[in-house]
Amino acid sequence: MSTSFPKHHRLLDKKAFSAVFDGNPVKASGASGMLLSISSSEEQSRLGVIVAKKNVRHATQRNRIKRIVREHFRLNPLPTPIDIIFLARRGVADKSNAELREDIAAVWQKLVNKRERV
Repeated sequence: MSTSFPKHHRLLDKKAFSAVFDGNPVKASGASGMLLSISSSEEQSRLGVIVAKKNVRHATQRNRIKRIVREHFRLNPLPTPIDIIFLARRGVADKSNAELREDIAAVWQKLVNKRERV
């Protein structure tokens, strides 16, 4: 499996992010963050990650969180194409990589379950 995160798997511009925020998203949240999602007209799912500087102070920590979220997205494909935004919560930088992966997996499963019911 490739470890890259190609452009066609990313939410790239303001228009794509706004579509998720404004489009009555399905939400799932946990201790590390919140996932917002809407159905996509694209052929594959796309991911956008928002880790605000006010929530995670150091760039190395923000990058670590983004890297773990992208890794989970790559390794756990979704059954239908959807656009997803991950919003990191304050304090997420204090979690270890294992705790972060565990929490993201739990939130991801909540999102999948909610999308199946919709």
